[in-house]
Amino acid sequence: MHCFEETRQVACSAATMYQLVVDIPSYPQFLPWVAEATILETTPDTITARLVAELAGMRYPFCTIDRIMPNKLVEIRLGEGPFKFLESVWSFDAIDDGHCRVHFSIEFAFKNMMMDMIAAPLFSAACRTMVQAFEQRAIAVGGRG
Repeated sequence: MHCFEETRQVACSAATMYQLVVDIPSYPQFLPWVAEATILETTPDTITARLVAELAGMRYPFCTIDRIMPNKLVEIRLGEGPFKFLESVWSFDAIDDGHCRVHFSIEFAFKNMMMDMIAAPLFSAACRTMVQAFEQRAIAVGGRG
């Protein structure tokens, strides 16, 4: 199992960071490893999405079911794909109107041992840049505050 966790204070509101995380179709614009991202279904409590990760020229499609609590939490679980296990959590705690504390954690393992050996280091590297990528996206779209 591969794990990564980061907590960071960012210069934008919890609502802004939450909106960026649930804006899944925009991921290919600022996450270089996401080749495609589509929302398949939305309910008041969940978002089901299909993403295609592109790592070292290989494409890995997968689906997630994301439990959402607006402006507070996004819990991501694997629906289907090349992973044996995938769980991720984003949480957002307001500090003041223009700052929040973002916590991101992810655990994953690929189904295939060979794929785990090849793709896991690349996917791990991508995960280590997630919070920073979303923070930069917030700045780029004018999300300070």
